[in-house]
Amino acid sequence: MRKIIGLFALMIGLLVAVAASSAHFAYFTADREVSILIVPDDNELIDLRPIQPYAYINDNGMLVIDLSKYNENWEPGFGMGVSPNSTYVFEEVFGVSNDLWENVTICMHITYSGDGGVKFFTGDYTGQPGETTLDVTIMPGEVVKIGMILDSTDLEEGDAIDGQLQFYAEYGACD
Repeated sequence: MRKIIGLFALMIGLLVAVAASSAHFAYFTADREVSILIVPDDNELIDLRPIQPYAYINDNGMLVIDLSKYNENWEPGFGMGVSPNSTYVFEEVFGVSNDLWENVTICMHITYSGDGGVKFFTGDYTGQPGETTLDVTIMPGEVVKIGMILDSTDLEEGDAIDGQLQFYAEYGACD
């Protein structure tokens, strides 16, 4: 008999607990919006700006550096590419700006991966060897101009130099 009374008390306790918990729950629905704006490169917080005619922003919003007749800015007389076994220095190919937030300095990591000897530098070329990975501190509102060194040593006519640039920005000055 004690077992039946215990079971009965347990059931009543569970019933009270369920009834009490459901009395405090109110069902509701809510709609929330998330808005992320995709903008052209000239309106981004960190802006890539082509400076030379062989650098441009394509229809997909990507920075393209194209030293061939397939460049959308190519005109007769610009040439068809680069010579084999040569080194070229191009100053101010593109700029990277910091329009992120007021009073926030950023470190932009620029990395090249791909074929051939492609290296980058900032400012005027003074004989520096260049880097395949370049870290650039960019102050608020500043545009840093990036130059390019192209080395076609050991390449022959008909070869191509293909690669990709990766840009990664982080808060604060570069080490």
